[in-house]
Amino acid sequence: MAKENKQIPENCERRVIAFEDTELRVSDDDKPKITGYAAKFGKWSLDLGGFKEKIRAGAFDEALEKSDVRALKNHDPNLLLGRTTSGTLRLKTNSVGLQSEIDPPDTSTGRDTIEEIRRKDITGMSFSFTTAEDDWKYLEDGSVERTIIKVGELFDVGPVTYPAYPDTTTAVRSMGVNRLKAEKKVQEEKAQVEEKTEEEKQEERERQRGYDKKYRKAARIINRNKPAEV
Repeated sequence: MAKENKQIPENCERRVIAFEDTELRVSDDDKPKITGYAAKFGKWSLDLGGFKEKIRAGAFDEALEKSDVRALKNHDPNLLLGRTTSGTLRLKTNSVGLQSEIDPPDTSTGRDTIEEIRRKDITGMSFSFTTAEDDWKYLEDGSVERTIIKVGELFDVGPVTYPAYPDTTTAVRSMGVNRLKAEKKVQEEKAQVEEKTEEEKQEERERQRGYDKKYRKAARIINRNKPAEV
């Protein structure tokens, strides 16, 4: 059973998907649906404050099984459009990315959002999440690349008014934390190599002492068995 999202954690990050990639639209059925991609796999983001990132296919699989996701307009919990546990928000992944389908409510928020999307006043989508596993690469030219391998929890998806301005605060903090982790890992690996080298040197000294002991013993045996001089 999905858990209640009691509080958005400090390490929650937000991302927006570029205008041309959202495919945000409203169906013309009796009960309109808002559909679009909240994320796409393998596509590099804009600069997020010193690095760019992409999402690996399958990154959302575990999160979708355990997250109680809301459809929010502009990430505002007061502008609720749907929810996975109520069935008014449906999320699935395909080879392209994370696809969402929202049954907007017959409220001022729902009706306004539908009209704004139809008029193309709103064209972007965004999502909020935490990261369970990622990979950072620090390239020789000074650029940094991040790959999100696994999303920890997905909190909300939905249309946004200003998709061109991603929230980079947590992203930059995440980069700093992971840079420190990477540097610490390098130092630990270096220390392990040095420690291993010292162990190998000690083993070599022990072997040499063993050889010397055998040579001395052999020399004593040879001396004892020398024929007496006439």
